Amino acid sequence: MAVETLGSEGRESASGGLAELILGWGASLVGFADLRGAAPPAFSHWPSAVSIAMELDSSALAGVRDGPTVEYYEEYKRANRALDEIAARSADHINSLGHTAEVFPATIVDSSMGSDYQKTLSVGFQHKTAATRAGLGWIGKSALLVTPEFGSRVRLVTVFTDMPLNVATPITEGRCGDCKACSRACPAGAIKGREWRVGLPRAELVDVAACRAKMRQLLLERVGVEDAVCGVCVSVCPVGMD
Repeated sequence: MAVETLGSEGRESASGGLAELILGWGASLVGFADLRGAAPPAFSHWPSAVSIAMELDSSALAGVRDGPTVEYYEEYKRANRALDEIAARSADHINSLGHTAEVFPATIVDSSMGSDYQKTLSVGFQHKTAATRAGLGWIGKSALLVTPEFGSRVRLVTVFTDMPLNVATPITEGRCGDCKACSRACPAGAIKGREWRVGLPRAELVDVAACRAKMRQLLLERVGVEDAVCGVCVSVCPVGMD
């Protein structure tokens, strides 16, 4: 793994150039995270990460308050594909500069995850970890990332790297306040309405098993697809709606 020491000006210039490229490729937000001490053991050799967010098309969310729609499901898949393409270009660019980078995809297919995933319903790395440490937003009561610009109406992808980056100050606590829009709207009753802080177990925020079961049921009933996608809590988040 390549290691290079840059002064603060060099890091700022390199980071600014990378961010400009990523935004030019279609991302809505990009930030740089210091992962040291924050990544699970399997990813602890990566010192930094590029967190990339893409806003979901608001028109695709218009009919989602009662459950997923074909339009939302297609938009969900489109954003994931676009993010994976942007992440691959980002990794290629970083590698071309003599550093090392690896993409963690926007979404992971359940069938590829094995027995550990079936027990925990959790992938090896959470994009939200990189995003909060990159200063893009906080974890909402829905256990989704909430950004000031777009609320939770984003999808995420992560690029691990050893490139020296101008990393952000991590966000370590929720900023939802008294809002419980997602909790009230959740068709599974899975969102407990608790404010997030770093280190709080996910189970304190959301009953993931109940959420996933309801998502699969609703998507099959409303869209005819067997997958775990809902979007109700995403569509009702008021942050960034002004």
